[in-house]
Amino acid sequence: MIDPERVFALVVGIESYQVGPGWSLPGPARDADRFADWLTNTAGVPQEHVHVLLSRLDQGHAETRSQATSENVNRVLFEELPKCDGDLLWIYWAGHGYIDSRYQLLLPCADATIPYTRHLNLQAALRWWRSSNVPRGRFRRVVAVGDTCRIEARRAQKLRFGTIEPEAGDLIPERRQFVLYAARPGQAAQNQAERQAGQFTDTLLKRLAGRPVSETVEGLVGIARDVQGDFGVMRAKGEAWQEPEFVLNKGWDGSTLFGNHWVDETSDIVAEPARAPVLDQDAWTEVGQLFQSRPLPPYSYDAYRWAFEVTGCAVPPGDALPATQPLDILRDLDSRQGRNDLPLTLPFVRLLAARSRRSNANWAAEADAWVDRTRERLGAAPVPAPPAPAENLTLHIRLTTDGNNRYWTRMWLYQNEFESVWESGQPLELDAVREELGLQLTARRSHAPTRVEFHIPYELLDVAFELWPIPWRPGKTKELGCCFEVVLRCPDERQGLAEAPWYRKWAWLKAHGDRHPQAVREVCDSDVSEELGSSLQASEPPVVVFAEVSEPVIMDTLDAVLDGGVPIAIWRRPTDFQDEAAESIRTTLAVDPGPFEVQTLPARLRMARIKRRPLALMWDDPGRIPERQTLTS
Repeated sequence: MIDPERVFALVVGIESYQVGPGWSLPGPARDADRFADWLTNTAGVPQEHVHVLLSRLDQGHAETRSQATSENVNRVLFEELPKCDGDLLWIYWAGHGYIDSRYQLLLPCADATIPYTRHLNLQAALRWWRSSNVPRGRFRRVVAVGDTCRIEARRAQKLRFGTIEPEAGDLIPERRQFVLYAARPGQAAQNQAERQAGQFTDTLLKRLAGRPVSETVEGLVGIARDVQGDFGVMRAKGEAWQEPEFVLNKGWDGSTLFGNHWVDETSDIVAEPARAPVLDQDAWTEVGQLFQSRPLPPYSYDAYRWAFEVTGCAVPPGDALPATQPLDILRDLDSRQGRNDLPLTLPFVRLLAARSRRSNANWAAEADAWVDRTRERLGAAPVPAPPAPAENLTLHIRLTTDGNNRYWTRMWLYQNEFESVWESGQPLELDAVREELGLQLTARRSHAPTRVEFHIPYELLDVAFELWPIPWRPGKTKELGCCFEVVLRCPDERQGLAEAPWYRKWAWLKAHGDRHPQAVREVCDSDVSEELGSSLQASEPPVVVFAEVSEPVIMDTLDAVLDGGVPIAIWRRPTDFQDEAAESIRTTLAVDPGPFEVQTLPARLRMARIKRRPLALMWDDPGRIPERQTLTS
């Protein structure tokens, strides 16, 4: 039994940082107050034993607590608390958090700046507390709780953490430590700004409610598992994304001590997942040859993400690949801790092979063989079959002008491959094309396509095909764009030298899993010039242009989009521009700032059209072009 009179605590909550207002984080100070209240009330810990350090956003708050600066943190943790005669130390920290290459949690203090990011290295501090720096016989238990993100510090390129590790003395074996994290390595922890509460702290305090300190400490493993179960339920409902993690008794070399026992009884044992094997030199030699001179394959981000999902690991936040070269991505995966005896590198290569089988069967076979050889040699677990990409049924319509406002017309269905379904015997006016489209859709009413793609010449981009009335039920029509996803395409404008940047940009999008922070560029009237096309073409991103332009410069903007090789563009239809000028395209499409699934744009436009906010979408996928030769020729 642990006497509350022999319990001490450091409680830290940081909302405001010297780095700048961009780091402001509403909630951690309130969470720290709530945790301190639990310690001093329900848990029965004397108030003078609980050291609370805060940095609030609300500077007008009458603060009686000390500021959470690095000086105060170090003074309390390494000078004042070690002098106390206690049995248990609680460390609670709410705020920003990063991990270094050794997965040590780096906790920026309130006085952190970009050039000098003052912080507490939690693992180094715990090593210090398990050493002879603290007199033997004191503090045989330490519990640390971190309601912080665990994002890789190397991704915060401007920050300078440096190396700040207090020197530990000799190990005191009988001391035991329990660390409860809000998230797994690579994950962000959700902060509910509107409630000024961290989702993790909120959930943990519900599990701690009513428990005295002794019951809490003896039952920590069960409490941690309950919190993990709570988050599992919330993730299933789409209400959470993080996965809390707890670790017991990490030694100097990172190994687990005392068989993962926390309490003295041997019945409460927690098995820590074994680290997956890393690639050996033979594997690196072979994979180097496999990817030699090979550009980043399509769907690389899909493979990267699936590698984490299939091994039960947390997907790193940011929705971006860690590098631009395949071997660098493999090195990133190999340096991480896989689980279930399956290195992250193997499912990554397996999915690339599966998706490349149609376009490059020989390479796919070599990649599969490498996975099989490496898995057998390392004794790794079998690699599950990769998921197949979903293919929805699409109707393609190609209109080729005869020079007299009539169009040769041909239609295909696409689902994994093209199937020609209709061709006009003579050029048609657009009204006749619309009537034939209605007939084709009606004929397939039991297995209708989800999308209609118009392959049209440049001069038809201003035709609102999505507003075409089509037969819906007897005596009634509906607008095409309210029933189906409707996209416009200009493949004939992608020929010549403009073809290379078009293919390059689309390949970049696919490699990054159809989402990346730089995928979208918003263009306004002041951006439209003769140089806009060259600016758009200069690098792989952007692949999407939101044309926030007025009606007179719409066609000039689209001309620049085609010159720049940008495959996707969205613009307002002129008839709706005046009514919706105050609403941005992002708002209309319900697209938040930051990365999003580009593949969802056609569906988002359909919803916008249903709400009487029609937009036009150019969607030129170079991998979905039917053969150019007509049946009659």
